[in-house]
Amino acid sequence: MTGDESDIRATLQGWYTAMATHDITSVGAALTDTFLLVEHDELVNRTELLEMLSGAHDYSLDASLNDFHVSVDGDTAWSTHRNHERYTPADGEPQEIDFLETVVLVRRDGRWLIDRYHATRLSPAR
Repeated sequence: MTGDESDIRATLQGWYTAMATHDITSVGAALTDTFLLVEHDELVNRTELLEMLSGAHDYSLDASLNDFHVSVDGDTAWSTHRNHERYTPADGEPQEIDFLETVVLVRRDGRWLIDRYHATRLSPAR
């Protein structure tokens, strides 16, 4: 594993840790100003995501990222990986959710930042 790949994995895991601990400042610090999340049938920009997360402290989240496929070209990188999440709303039962995700990152001032995040929810095994 290269240093860039290790840094990219750490950026992604740190971003999920920030969401799990409701650290909105760190969530935002990992994103570019042009960040866009593509999930299900929605497009969510940086401002919208931070607003959604700022008002949502009544959940727990545990994300396990694995099976990374990372490519780096200069100051741009792509990561495709699997994400197994356990999401528990305050008023509900835990939900186990699996995603296949592709992320575009850019290096700014020596740090990898998330610019695009596409998550496809996988159907449960039958």
